[in-house]
Amino acid sequence: MAKIPFRVSARTARLIGRENIASSKGAIIELVKNAYDADSPLCIVYFSLDSLYIIDAGEGMTQDIIANHWMTIGTNNKETDYFTKSGRVKAGAKGIGRFALDKLGSQCEMITKFNPLVNKDIDDQENSTKYEAYHWNVDWNDFEGEFKTIDKVEADLIGYDHLDLKQYIIENIRNDKINEIIEELAFAHGTIIQIFALRDNWEDYFIDQLYSDLEVLIPPKEHSNFKLYLVSEQEQDKYGEVFGSVCDDYDYKLVAKTDDSQNISIQIFRNEYDMETINPKLFERSLFKNFPYRIEDFQRGFWSLETTFSQLLPGYKEIDKENIFGQIGAFNFTFYFMKKSYMTPDLEKYFYNKFNSNERKDWLNKFGGIKLFRDEFRVRPYGEVKDSAFDWLGLGTRKTKSPAPTMHASGGWKVEPDNVAGGINISRIANINFQDKSSREGLQESEVFRVFQNIILKIIGKFEEDRAKIAREMFLFYDDINADTINRKQADELAKKILEENAKKQNDPTTINLNINNDNEKVILAKSLRDKEEEIEKLEDEQKMLRGLASSGIVVASFAHELGGLKDVLKGRIDSLKGLISKKAPPEVFNDTPDFLNPFVLLEDMKKQDNKLQNWLNFSLASARKDKRKRKKIYVQSYLTSLKNTWNLTLTNRQIDLDIECGLEEIDMRVFEIDLDSIFNNLIVNSIDSFMIQKNNTDRKIEIKQFDSEKEIIFDYFDNGLGLSTDIVKHQDIFEPLFTTKRNRHTGEETGTGLGMWLVKTIIKEYDGSVQLLYPQHGGFGIRLIFLKKYKRGF
Repeated sequence: MAKIPFRVSARTARLIGRENIASSKGAIIELVKNAYDADSPLCIVYFSLDSLYIIDAGEGMTQDIIANHWMTIGTNNKETDYFTKSGRVKAGAKGIGRFALDKLGSQCEMITKFNPLVNKDIDDQENSTKYEAYHWNVDWNDFEGEFKTIDKVEADLIGYDHLDLKQYIIENIRNDKINEIIEELAFAHGTIIQIFALRDNWEDYFIDQLYSDLEVLIPPKEHSNFKLYLVSEQEQDKYGEVFGSVCDDYDYKLVAKTDDSQNISIQIFRNEYDMETINPKLFERSLFKNFPYRIEDFQRGFWSLETTFSQLLPGYKEIDKENIFGQIGAFNFTFYFMKKSYMTPDLEKYFYNKFNSNERKDWLNKFGGIKLFRDEFRVRPYGEVKDSAFDWLGLGTRKTKSPAPTMHASGGWKVEPDNVAGGINISRIANINFQDKSSREGLQESEVFRVFQNIILKIIGKFEEDRAKIAREMFLFYDDINADTINRKQADELAKKILEENAKKQNDPTTINLNINNDNEKVILAKSLRDKEEEIEKLEDEQKMLRGLASSGIVVASFAHELGGLKDVLKGRIDSLKGLISKKAPPEVFNDTPDFLNPFVLLEDMKKQDNKLQNWLNFSLASARKDKRKRKKIYVQSYLTSLKNTWNLTLTNRQIDLDIECGLEEIDMRVFEIDLDSIFNNLIVNSIDSFMIQKNNTDRKIEIKQFDSEKEIIFDYFDNGLGLSTDIVKHQDIFEPLFTTKRNRHTGEETGTGLGMWLVKTIIKEYDGSVQLLYPQHGGFGIRLIFLKKYKRGF
């Protein structure tokens, strides 16, 4: 009987590598893990204009390691040898990480210099070699072809007698930022991987996304023996060392530590309540006389409890025939809860600490979600923002099933996934039953993993129970001491009831009203109350939006003097530099020099950027002038001329003409100049955005026509851009707050604030004026702005 071997086609390597690693970002993370496993103190991810580099200062690879480990698919050395020489637990496991290279590009080169104190270099005959470094090269296209098996595909390997790895980086990569990073390191050994013919579009938008992913790749720590850097040739100053963000602005923090015996130690930190504002009488209530709700527990800021897996999931131990609890292993869990906002009345009712809502929202949008980390590296995609696995614990489903508010008598409040962050730390040593999927995207689904999820939910439940109990008692306490407020609420409910009863009577012809005058008075009072409440609510909402808009103006005003000085510096610095260089090297010397190496061409580019920055500073400082915030006499023609001069450079750079046409009579208005700025600046910005989207419009025009009638001062504003989107069903919707058609081209998400046109209408309405959309005959956008002449001098 003949024995025949299995044969594997070369294309299988593609299936394992390029098609089996879910994303390019995941592929880069696998290569970063390789640097960590090599005991490197750092890893540099560098995007040049046409290549991707992964650089580390690890132990490097000998010829034997390259041939028998790096070039061997699915090696299991990391599964049998968990620890590196320095004691790190290795992050990789499946032996397919190197095929992430194919996911990223079609060609790859590697320079590696090994540490002779860690590994001795031997050839395939087990003889010592004279080399200290190697150059490895592969073309992934070689794996294609009919009937080609994996053993017929080869990579090139060249040995070097001598290689100064640090000098190689300086001379061949030639990036100042990388030189700064490696300056303090000996770089006596390590590995440089260069990937060519990249398969993905790595413009800055996607590099920025990768940087965000790397920020949550490693759990945030104050001290770490592994540093990660991202450098981009496109944006030299934008990136650098990747830091995880430590959360210190939380309402609640929970820390849980478990051991091999299934015991759990939990600490719950309360940071939500302002002890300075809590009424001391609150602690006279029965709940607050017991641990952990006593005044001393609140002053301490945290409380602790001990529990076990079986106590968290009572009844499961009796049916746990497979000893699932025992298979889970020890883990640590850190959890944060953060409100994104609060209503002002809640500060008084629940004694909340104040916080910056926008900062919290931004932080949660970037770092929110419960992440899973194994041996210092994140396991994707759990807790990944904007991913389907963001809420892998099912917090949203729990909230849907139990939508009770925090202070509900049932105590059934559940936290929402958008208000939490945190991380769970597991290990390949302690949690051997948590196995990777081959795709590197998550862990294999199993009963052990599902029970583990339920334990995490029960731990979170301890925080929910604590917060709900406190909120319920604070709610009842507030009711007890604010009886007058409660009576007013009851009056509101009575008014609503009267209106509903009146509506029923009007719809029922058989109903006879015996006390018409009395009922009419009730209805009138109820309607008046309802209208006032709606008006107050609307004004409060507008106030919140305007408060947010004002914050940016406050910042500019605070630094007006410094920014003014910067504007003056920008004005002539490039011309001065040109003059100094010309004395030593006239421009003619560089006639045959390529533009990217010609200092005068580079300086001219810098001058253009300075002009743009100077123009922005002009806008910002002009808007922050105090005299613009005073109502004064404004001459319309002079104002419009000044507006044109302010915008001239920005519009000229974009090939846009701004034409101003005023009436014969010199008209003046008594208004706030900043209000006119807000109106016309918003309109011009919208026009510029419209022109930038247009593909075939070289004749870009904006027209502002001013004229007056007997009672009105009128401004007609036109542009020949795209006009209103055909997707807008009701054109008046553009004046509604938060309505925007500006979207991210990569994701379709809204990028505009949706406040520009709302501000235009709101400001004019404050002057008892009105706005009217116009529809130019040849397309584009048009709007009429009408001010009553009572704001003209003499009226």
